[in-house]
Amino acid sequence: MLELLKSMIDWNAQHSVKAEAGASIIASGEPTVLIFCLETGTATDGEGRAYGDGDLIGFCEALALDRYNTPVIATSACKLIAIKQETLETALKLGGKLVWPLSRSIASDITRRRLGRW
Repeated sequence: MLELLKSMIDWNAQHSVKAEAGASIIASGEPTVLIFCLETGTATDGEGRAYGDGDLIGFCEALALDRYNTPVIATSACKLIAIKQETLETALKLGGKLVWPLSRSIASDITRRRLGRW
Protein backbone atom coordinates (compact mmCIF):
# COMPACT_ATOMS: atom_id res chain seq x y z
CA MET A 1 0.00 0.00 0.00
CA LEU A 2 2.84 2.37 0.84
CA GLU A 3 4.42 2.10 -2.61
CA LEU A 4 1.02 2.75 -4.21
CA LEU A 5 0.57 5.89 -2.11
CA LYS A 6 4.06 7.09 -2.95
CA SER A 7 3.27 6.72 -6.65
CA MET A 8 0.10 8.82 -6.30
CA ILE A 9 1.28 11.54 -3.91
CA ASP A 10 4.34 13.79 -3.92
CA TRP A 11 5.90 12.13 -0.87
CA ASN A 12 8.55 14.81 -0.38
CA ALA A 13 5.88 17.51 -0.13
CA GLN A 14 4.19 15.80 2.86
CA HIS A 15 4.81 16.93 6.42
CA SER A 16 7.17 14.81 8.52
CA VAL A 17 6.39 14.30 12.23
CA LYS A 18 8.48 12.76 15.01
CA ALA A 19 7.09 11.06 18.11
CA GLU A 20 9.10 9.80 21.05
CA ALA A 21 8.32 6.48 22.74
CA GLY A 22 5.16 6.84 24.82
CA ALA A 23 3.86 9.84 22.87
CA SER A 24 0.37 9.93 21.42
CA ILE A 25 0.27 9.69 17.63
CA ILE A 26 -3.52 9.68 17.40
CA ALA A 27 -5.84 10.57 20.26
CA SER A 28 -9.36 9.19 20.51
CA GLY A 29 -11.72 11.92 19.29
CA GLU A 30 -9.10 13.65 17.16
CA PRO A 31 -10.39 14.78 13.73
CA THR A 32 -9.44 12.47 10.85
CA VAL A 33 -8.00 15.27 8.72
CA LEU A 34 -4.56 13.61 8.74
CA ILE A 35 -3.61 10.07 7.82
CA PHE A 36 -0.29 8.85 9.20
CA CYS A 37 2.28 6.62 7.59
CA LEU A 38 4.86 5.20 9.98
CA GLU A 39 8.18 5.48 8.15
CA THR A 40 10.32 4.22 11.03
CA GLY A 41 9.56 3.04 14.54
CA THR A 42 6.79 1.09 16.22
CA ALA A 43 3.39 1.91 17.65
CA THR A 44 0.32 0.18 19.06
CA ASP A 45 -3.30 1.13 19.13
CA GLY A 46 -5.93 0.84 21.84
CA GLU A 47 -7.05 -2.53 20.46
CA GLY A 48 -3.59 -4.09 20.61
CA ARG A 49 -2.70 -3.83 16.91
CA ALA A 50 1.02 -3.28 16.31
CA TYR A 51 2.39 -0.97 13.62
CA GLY A 52 5.87 -0.91 12.12
CA ASP A 53 7.88 0.60 9.29
CA GLY A 54 5.73 1.41 6.26
CA ASP A 55 2.34 0.87 7.95
CA LEU A 56 -0.59 3.23 7.57
CA ILE A 57 -2.02 4.05 10.97
CA GLY A 58 -5.78 4.22 11.45
CA PHE A 59 -6.36 4.25 7.70
CA CYS A 60 -9.87 2.75 7.74
CA GLU A 61 -11.01 5.03 10.56
CA ALA A 62 -9.63 8.04 8.70
CA LEU A 63 -11.69 7.18 5.63
CA ALA A 64 -14.81 6.06 7.49
CA LEU A 65 -15.14 8.47 10.41
CA ASP A 66 -14.98 12.21 11.11
CA ARG A 67 -12.98 11.54 14.28
CA TYR A 68 -10.58 8.78 15.24
CA ASN A 69 -12.05 6.26 17.66
CA THR A 70 -8.93 4.23 18.45
CA PRO A 71 -5.89 5.93 20.06
CA VAL A 72 -2.38 5.10 18.84
CA ILE A 73 0.77 5.41 20.98
CA ALA A 74 4.41 5.29 19.86
CA THR A 75 6.19 2.33 21.45
CA SER A 76 9.57 3.50 20.15
CA ALA A 77 10.86 6.71 18.57
CA CYS A 78 8.86 7.20 15.36
CA LYS A 79 9.16 9.17 12.16
CA LEU A 80 5.79 9.64 10.50
CA ILE A 81 4.49 11.20 7.33
CA ALA A 82 1.24 13.13 7.83
CA ILE A 83 -0.94 13.09 4.72
CA LYS A 84 -3.90 15.45 4.55
CA GLN A 85 -7.09 13.56 3.86
CA GLU A 86 -7.87 15.99 1.02
CA THR A 87 -4.50 15.12 -0.59
CA LEU A 88 -5.40 11.44 -0.51
CA GLU A 89 -8.88 12.18 -1.86
CA THR A 90 -7.46 14.17 -4.78
CA ALA A 91 -5.00 11.39 -5.60
CA LEU A 92 -7.64 8.66 -5.45
CA LYS A 93 -10.07 10.62 -7.62
CA LEU A 94 -7.50 10.48 -10.43
CA GLY A 95 -8.48 6.80 -10.70
CA GLY A 96 -12.08 7.74 -11.52
CA LYS A 97 -15.14 9.30 -9.94
CA LEU A 98 -16.09 6.21 -7.96
CA VAL A 99 -12.71 5.43 -6.38
CA TRP A 100 -13.04 7.87 -3.44
CA PRO A 101 -16.64 7.03 -2.45
CA LEU A 102 -16.01 3.30 -2.92
CA SER A 103 -12.88 3.48 -0.76
CA ARG A 104 -14.82 5.28 1.98
CA SER A 105 -17.66 2.77 1.77
CA ILE A 106 -15.35 -0.22 2.12
CA ALA A 107 -13.50 1.46 5.00
CA SER A 108 -16.82 2.20 6.68
CA ASP A 109 -17.90 -1.45 6.52
CA ILE A 110 -14.57 -2.62 7.94
CA THR A 111 -14.62 -0.02 10.71
CA ARG A 112 -18.22 -0.75 11.74
CA ARG A 113 -17.47 -4.47 12.00
CA ARG A 114 -14.27 -3.86 13.93
CA LEU A 115 -15.97 -1.46 16.36
CA GLY A 116 -19.09 -3.65 16.63
CA ARG A 117 -21.41 -0.94 15.29
CA TRP A 118 -23.83 -2.97 13.20
